[in-house]
Amino acid sequence: TGASVEAVEMDVRPGGRRHLRMDAETPGGVVRMWFVGEYVTVDPPNRLAYTESLSDEHGAVIDPATLGMPADHPEVTEVTVDLVADGDATVLTVTHAGVPADSPGAAGWAMALDALGARLESTARPS
Repeated sequence: TGASVEAVEMDVRPGGRRHLRMDAETPGGVVRMWFVGEYVTVDPPNRLAYTESLSDEHGAVIDPATLGMPADHPEVTEVTVDLVADGDATVLTVTHAGVPADSPGAAGWAMALDALGARLESTARPS
């Protein structure tokens, strides 16, 4: 399985809007989901934080239960991406506050980070 993400709107500044479409491959076929949010912190190269909500294709927030999420799933979550130098490497930490560890969203993050790791490994320059 995999996923593709298309940015519809990315105004990367505090208070700027983000609107994305994600097509995820599932055993039952491709599932299309939309996300909308606002950038909270933009501090290159250290931190990026933004809110995230499920939305329709126009960016209107929708109830997560309409997509099969648990009834107690929050309507708005917050993603924080921290980058910290560690010698010749960089430590990447992604925190998605409000998403339970056993949710499809957590599995999606694991898949995305694995793909990023594979991409970085394949493009790493020899020492």
